[in-house]
Amino acid sequence: MTQEDCMKRYPQHIKRILLMVTPAIATSMLAALPSQAATFGSSEATFNIQNFNRNPLSIRTIADTVTNTISTNGQVNTNANANANFQVDPNYALTFASNSSTSKAQGQGSSYFGEGQSFAAVLGYDFLVQPGETFFFDFNGLFDLKTSIDNPTAENATANGLLKFELYDSESNSLLDSFSIVGNLATPGKDDAVELKYSSSITLDPAQTFNTSFGGTQEFAQGTVKGKYSRTFDKLTYLTLVETKTNQVRVQAPEPSVVFGLLFSCAMLGITWKRKRKGVLSALT
Repeated sequence: MTQEDCMKRYPQHIKRILLMVTPAIATSMLAALPSQAATFGSSEATFNIQNFNRNPLSIRTIADTVTNTISTNGQVNTNANANANFQVDPNYALTFASNSSTSKAQGQGSSYFGEGQSFAAVLGYDFLVQPGETFFFDFNGLFDLKTSIDNPTAENATANGLLKFELYDSESNSLLDSFSIVGNLATPGKDDAVELKYSSSITLDPAQTFNTSFGGTQEFAQGTVKGKYSRTFDKLTYLTLVETKTNQVRVQAPEPSVVFGLLFSCAMLGITWKRKRKGVLSALT
């Protein structure tokens, strides 16, 4: 099966993961006094899948980034990187998939806005599993969020990320199993959280670690995971594997006189990204 055939047969998987990626648009006004503020936000994730006992009939990788900066009285820098790789080998144990996504932003001054977003995905179509056979693979990953500010009354920084993989029945498109890590930091603020979820077909290594520090002017949420997916099927089944990650950061230090301009610019960023996403979807289907 060619990649074009897979795109025609499974466009819903591509659309589903691309529609996840939506830039945050500022919707609040912060009454800040002029100051020389410094902010930092970082969101990154990596994931590796290996030791498959079956190969997919076709594969797909996606990587995309978007950044936006505005500065009326200060300096702001944003950076976003994403890459994805899926390599299939006749020796099942040598087949592997990996990807990474990193977004960072840093600002200083009294009036600026910076946002970075990155997205990466790997898809494996139609792993054929015979009746009574167990499909399995190993995985490991890293999840890291950081934020830092100097003055809570004049600036804010946010970092959020989502890392997940899902197994679907290719014929019915029904979700069979899933794994996810989702986290959010808002500095200052109380919307800090990190959550790990996984289905019963996934076994995690006890050596996994999760460390968090919420509150104050410096926050982080970091974790490493290692585990195995294993499930036995009672009938012939074609499986689709979808692994995705999205990482986003935002730093901001507005003054009352420029906040409306910043909000307008953020709205334009959302419009630009929607147009870009629509173009990508059109090209894939």
